[in-house]
Amino acid sequence: ILMDIYSYTWEAAWSVVTRVISYTNHTVMPEALECWNEGLFALKLPRIHMIVKEINRRLCADLWNMYPGDWDRISRMSVIAQGQVRMANLSIIFSHSVNGVSALHTSILEEGVLKDFYRLNPEMFNNKTNGVSHRRFLAEANPSYARLISGAIGTGWLDDAFELEKLTAYEQDAGFLDEMEKAKLADKQRLAAYVKETSGVDLDCSMVFDVQVKRFHAYKRQLLNVFKILDIYNRILADPHFDPRPTAFIFSGKAAQSYTFAKEVIRLINSVADVVNNDARVNDKIKVAFVPNFAVSSAQLIYPAAEISEQISTAGTEASGTSNMKLMMNAAITLGTYDGANVEIAKLVGDENIKIFGLRTEEVEALRASGHYFAWDQYNADRERLGRVVDMLSDGSLARLSGNFESIHDYLMVSNDPDLVLRDFRSYVDAWDELTTAYGDRAAWNKAALHNTAKAGYFSSDRTIREYMSDIWHIEA
Repeated sequence: ILMDIYSYTWEAAWSVVTRVISYTNHTVMPEALECWNEGLFALKLPRIHMIVKEINRRLCADLWNMYPGDWDRISRMSVIAQGQVRMANLSIIFSHSVNGVSALHTSILEEGVLKDFYRLNPEMFNNKTNGVSHRRFLAEANPSYARLISGAIGTGWLDDAFELEKLTAYEQDAGFLDEMEKAKLADKQRLAAYVKETSGVDLDCSMVFDVQVKRFHAYKRQLLNVFKILDIYNRILADPHFDPRPTAFIFSGKAAQSYTFAKEVIRLINSVADVVNNDARVNDKIKVAFVPNFAVSSAQLIYPAAEISEQISTAGTEASGTSNMKLMMNAAITLGTYDGANVEIAKLVGDENIKIFGLRTEEVEALRASGHYFAWDQYNADRERLGRVVDMLSDGSLARLSGNFESIHDYLMVSNDPDLVLRDFRSYVDAWDELTTAYGDRAAWNKAALHNTAKAGYFSSDRTIREYMSDIWHIEA
């Protein structure tokens, strides 16, 4: 536009564009690092292709002057290579600022995915941890809890979410904690009525509400959650002395249109719900519900009712997450891996107010680099529990509604468990056992839940936007 319509020189146009544009990377997943076939790109966008080719020519010339002979590095950093146009590289070249959306994610960009660009120009890189609207997802979504908060600390928290910190003064207040529990029960009853209406499942509001609501993706590991439920189901049937905390497992979320694996996991959840909810032997201990058509309207019913927040992605894959923030605000306790914004939640609330399990990012990287991880080793080492759950995918146990789940079985056992579901399984179920056992001490649980709300002010989008304004856009508030 600047060159063709307004007759700018290349240098002048480049100066304007690079001062205007900044790049926020939202995930290290391949779908966010788009690569387009150069032939298709040239066919559909001939003039843009000409410009991108010239950008790449100039970039590679500059890189050659900085790194003479280092063809590997130049190839990694180029915009066009191996017949593809790399949109992430193009975004960086055009930007004056590059940021990730959690402290861990930004460090992964700097040390991994974008390390060549970071080494070239480290001052461009910065972190802006995501935030969410506390006015939407706490004040509006959870009016009973919001009224309790305002009655205790005033309404200033609506304008300044950091004022939620004042709630720490009420962590030993038995009367406040009792009122908090009443508000949570009302939220659970409200959600239970909605679940009954939309999915036909009757939820017992005396159960723990264990919630995983987010986009369906292999790395977010809804499958690991399903494995935990099947393991609990099997243990109840096999061991009359096994007495888990009665729990309602609630899922919601959507899969991308062409993402077959994610859709199969949704089908699996509904098949597990069919088995579990129709087995009178376990219904006093576990129920499973999938809430259809996830949207903000249903989310505003789910977040307030949650007591356990499932944030169980493979370490190093979740850029940030925002359901973890919304659930935390609403006094749910996180059960999660040390990933994304869970890292920052853990630092804010303290180890005693969150439950972390599983491999850390560096351990995941080391395990994959070693070449010594084999899914069948995990299966054979724990045939009684993990092996039994894996077998259920293809032995007819879950086939009544619409057939077996051989594709998921093959994803784990033939493709060698890319998301380390089997590796983290025992750590996860043990952490869940410990967390739900702690639920029995209502005063301690509510204190920890309130502490999560009190520390949630940092995750308001107000703070995030202020940081973008001051650090990237240089706008005075």
